[in-house]
Amino acid sequence: MYIWRRLTGSRRSASSFVPKSSMRNTKFKGRCTLSLSTVNAFKHMESAGNVVLDDKQLAALQKTLNMILADIISVCEENNITYTLGGGSALGAVRHHGFIPWDDDIDINMPRRDYDVFIPLFTRKFGWKYWIHTPQGTKGYNLLLSRIRLKGTSVVTREDFKNKEAGAFIDLFVMENTFNNALARNLHGLACCGLGFLVSCRKFYRDRKQMMKMAADSGEAGMAKVFKMKIAIGFLISFISLDTLVRIGDNVNRICKNDHSKYVTVPTGRKYFFGEMYLRKDVCRTRKVLYDGNLYRVPRNIDLYLKNLYGDYMKLPSPDQIEKHIFFKPFYLSLEEKSSIEKR
Repeated sequence: MYIWRRLTGSRRSASSFVPKSSMRNTKFKGRCTLSLSTVNAFKHMESAGNVVLDDKQLAALQKTLNMILADIISVCEENNITYTLGGGSALGAVRHHGFIPWDDDIDINMPRRDYDVFIPLFTRKFGWKYWIHTPQGTKGYNLLLSRIRLKGTSVVTREDFKNKEAGAFIDLFVMENTFNNALARNLHGLACCGLGFLVSCRKFYRDRKQMMKMAADSGEAGMAKVFKMKIAIGFLISFISLDTLVRIGDNVNRICKNDHSKYVTVPTGRKYFFGEMYLRKDVCRTRKVLYDGNLYRVPRNIDLYLKNLYGDYMKLPSPDQIEKHIFFKPFYLSLEEKSSIEKR
């Protein structure tokens, strides 16, 4: 119980953490939020030497991402693969009918069964054009979500300090099956949260020099303290390789094989396993909405999905609440841009 409280920052028991929002007909509510989580912090952090995109660069990045998205969805539609826009992309589709004006990434959610079909099909058709990074198939990738990255471009994030294939990317989140039995479901969630946290700590230890520099640049003592704690935990488990930890974490995420389970969850999402657990019928059934001139799919119960993630999602954020990713040099979206940078 002590370990649970340290990981979640909560005095509630582990069994009390199950989905809210779509759980209207159950007793369960709540979410798993790690007190040592740094996901949201990175979306508001600035670091010396990072690339601040001007309007022209942001527009070019959004155009590039829309091209990647079109290729992904073409494979889905050709093969009857279920997908939905996820996170901020789903929010943009509903609130802006396309990209959120300041957004710099695209997220896609896909049920596990469809994901397992999609990856080999997409690789076969577009492997010449994209790097397809997955937890199980890409050595040194070290993330529990998948990324489709455009070759001939460079969009370097904090995850890419050791990555030479750092092209412009779309994040692909798996909507995992989870158990109908409450005890098994909660054990599944605890294991997913725990392993996801350990993967993060192990990465912090590997990239400790860069992480501490980012913490120092932020000027926030609390941030530096959190970073140091995660680095210390990462050191304690450094005898386990990141590749091994990621494979274990992915195997645990996908451990439920029931493709018709009542619930699904996105353990790699912004609110982790318990905060992104939904009734399958709410998020795996889809409908089309307008997104930058195209009709793309979102969860059928999009209102429930967005309220769970953002609350009053139609309200525009204040400037200090706007989320942006940190990018590092080199940043280019074509080989011509790369050549121009190298000549400077």
